Amino acid sequence: MIGGGHDGDDPAAVPTDVDTLLAARISADQVSELRHAVTAVVAAAGLTGARLEDFVLAVHELVANVVRHGGGLGDLLLRRHEDMVTCQISDHGPGMIDGVPGLPGADRPGSRGLWLAQHLASDLTLNSTAQGLTASVSITITPGEVA
Repeated sequence: MIGGGHDGDDPAAVPTDVDTLLAARISADQVSELRHAVTAVVAAAGLTGARLEDFVLAVHELVANVVRHGGGLGDLLLRRHEDMVTCQISDHGPGMIDGVPGLPGADRPGSRGLWLAQHLASDLTLNSTAQGLTASVSITITPGEVA
């Protein structure tokens, strides 16, 4: 789901002025390559500095969740609509019952990916179905950042 509920399969639901910046398959051997590709593409779109690093880390956490919890394979779709960049990550894992989990205690390793993504991006949307989980993070490129 991107923004207001686009499911990724209905071209009529995507505004005509949406630019696809990157579409890629997610697998364990592609995690680093995807992180570098997302960084390059979002930087070219105008996001800079700490906000760029935060957004890339949010996307990276969602990609890692696909590998770790979502069946190991998924899809990444990075789009720009006006000043908003949205990255949609889909997998075919078991999905989730609850929303974004809270921050676990310091004595519990892991389980921070969705929490981090929610705090690093402007928006995190989760859509869990019988087919898997789709997570989307968005960030706005401010006018001073536009290249």
